[in-house]
Amino acid sequence: MEASRGTAYGLGLSQCAITLGFVLFFPPVDVLVYAPHGRLAGANGTTVALTATVGRVFMGMPVLAASGLAAVFATVTYKVHTDSLSGQDFQADVVEQMGMWDMLFWGYCVLAHGIVVGIVCDPVNVFGAISSACFMGFFLGRACYPKGQDVNLTRENLNLLGYGLGVLQFAYQLTSTRSNGVSVLMLMVVLDYFLGVGHTYDRQATIDTVSNCRLFYICAGTVGTALLYAMSDSGTGLGGFQDP
Repeated sequence: MEASRGTAYGLGLSQCAITLGFVLFFPPVDVLVYAPHGRLAGANGTTVALTATVGRVFMGMPVLAASGLAAVFATVTYKVHTDSLSGQDFQADVVEQMGMWDMLFWGYCVLAHGIVVGIVCDPVNVFGAISSACFMGFFLGRACYPKGQDVNLTRENLNLLGYGLGVLQFAYQLTSTRSNGVSVLMLMVVLDYFLGVGHTYDRQATIDTVSNCRLFYICAGTVGTALLYAMSDSGTGLGGFQDP
């Protein structure tokens, strides 16, 4: 356990250098972003055209921002361990006392989901990207929140439904030329699933167990987004995404 935790701390900090290397030495990835804002009717009243504001977003900055958040979270988690807080039960009152630690992780989670949606769904609807990332991050966070003595099945089902809506928004934005997009989506869902299992498998999880789960999640997430960035190209997209 100690060795695995030390490895996670080390990866949580060293991934910054790895991510920076990917961003600096691989071709820059620009995502085409559009925001629909109106409709125009034709002269005969039958033709309707959707107008949109179009721009490009350099994805290197959000990738580096997510890497920085992961490093800060690893540092704060190490401080939680040294302050002997990791042995406490994972309960709502304990999480409230560790608000910054919890907020950093879920902020990273939403940002990482947004990066994956942006790169894989290029060109991407800005509203669709933001809403899908927020739906997945928010309802995943609710599903992982400490449970009381009585499990509310209605709330759990709503959390699952909300996360599923975010996934459906992601899937809806995939284009036919993104042949590997479904694989990336499935890997993201599997990683989120194991995050949920790490929070809920034990009848009474401890902060130590949840910390290990979150550390390995951010390590896998930052390495995954860095690889996704490196395999992407503004001209052809992620490997195998070339237009026929």
